[in-house]
Amino acid sequence: MARRKKPTTRNIRCYLCGKRFTVSTKTMSTTCPACNKAIKVEDVIVKSYVPVIQLQTCGTIKITKRGRIAAKQIQSGDGIDCEGTIDGNIETEGTVRFGPNAVWKGRSLHSRALDIQDGATLIGEVIVPWSRSEDND
Repeated sequence: MARRKKPTTRNIRCYLCGKRFTVSTKTMSTTCPACNKAIKVEDVIVKSYVPVIQLQTCGTIKITKRGRIAAKQIQSGDGIDCEGTIDGNIETEGTVRFGPNAVWKGRSLHSRALDIQDGATLIGEVIVPWSRSEDND
């Protein structure tokens, strides 16, 4: 049986300008070739209280049961997996998954897909399916 090779590159989209490009799977951060701004590519795991103005990554964001994000804007390229609490506006091109005890409070949640388990609490406007405009490709 032949082994499958793991991919060495991945396609991402800049959360600032919308430009799509390819990076190595080991890349943690890079500079966008279109807007020349630094962007985070790595996945983010939140295990405790994290108060920030913006939480942005081209990867995924995972909030554990004891994790809590308080942010004005949360942007994720590959989706969000929440078991804890999110306070803030969400924008992602991936799926947002809320576990049974998850809580989200914000003005708006924009995502391609939404997975809500029984017991989760969502307060705010939800726009699904959503995708960012393709003007910058």
